Amino acid sequence: MALGTQKDYPYMYARVSAKKAKLLDQSDYENLMKMGANEISRNLQEGEYKEDIDALGSNYEGVRLVELGLSRNLARSLSEIVDLAPEGLSKVLQAYLRKYDILSIKRLLRWKLSENEDLDIQAILTPVSSFTYKDLKELSEMEFEQIIEEISFESVINYTEYLEDAETVSEVETALDQAYFDELEYLAKKVNSKEFKDFLKREMEHQNLTVALRLKKHEVEKEEIRSRMIENGGSKIVENVIEAEDLEAAVNTLAEEEMISSTDEELEEIERELEVNRLQRALRMLHTEPLGLTSIIGYIIAKITEVENLRMLIRAKETGIHNIETIRRNLVVSER
Repeated sequence: MALGTQKDYPYMYARVSAKKAKLLDQSDYENLMKMGANEISRNLQEGEYKEDIDALGSNYEGVRLVELGLSRNLARSLSEIVDLAPEGLSKVLQAYLRKYDILSIKRLLRWKLSENEDLDIQAILTPVSSFTYKDLKELSEMEFEQIIEEISFESVINYTEYLEDAETVSEVETALDQAYFDELEYLAKKVNSKEFKDFLKREMEHQNLTVALRLKKHEVEKEEIRSRMIENGGSKIVENVIEAEDLEAAVNTLAEEEMISSTDEELEEIERELEVNRLQRALRMLHTEPLGLTSIIGYIIAKITEVENLRMLIRAKETGIHNIETIRRNLVVSER
């Protein structure tokens, strides 16, 4: 599967470069942090997000309007990238974005097993998921087993086969993650990009570390933790976390490897720091492979991250829960 002609790639890279130039930089965020929620909303309505916020202005207002406008802009921007891509590259990008379909399914299944009867489908639905509100509404009305039977994607990987023996929600989640990474690894061999293969290796390691830490918190046995790991996502640090006696020892292991800076935080904060580090590494791909796949993946990650930054910022300003230093610490900003 070829990624496209040499003529395709410079054109694609030029379009992505133009979009990259519109991403917010550190100085933009510093200015936004000085504003209140309403002022941030007005600022965004005058910039890159104007078209999408204005399109929803007759039905929504305030922070809700801005959040939906951000989501609409994100979905539209990434759809444009996929549509512009040569066929081979388009398949890779669609496969990478499938992680958000899987996230929607995971959230829906977790809700099914919860005691909460109320379901906010908008909270489950991710902006770049291929699922529509109607799709998730129909799935939400099915039984747990029926939802699993309905899971199917247009993919080089048969997701149904991975789910055949999965019964618990944990087993379903592991099966979906394994199928997802197997699909990306298959495509990585086709595109022949060392940078993309290295990126996938780091993504799988991050996935395994996150799952292992959560299971450590619940004192799950080591072999059970290993059964939840993504194949080919192993590494020395993953094995050391699994072998750690408890969560505290696992967190100390991460600190010793300089993957986190502190061992004094709650697990949620540890996961947040790992995620920030993952995103910062991924954003460096914007500059490492000109005219290549990872620069485009890097832009996609940068755009998704920008929308998450803005959501976090405007919510923090509206509620007054976070101070400026906390907001600044949680921002992930790409370098142009």
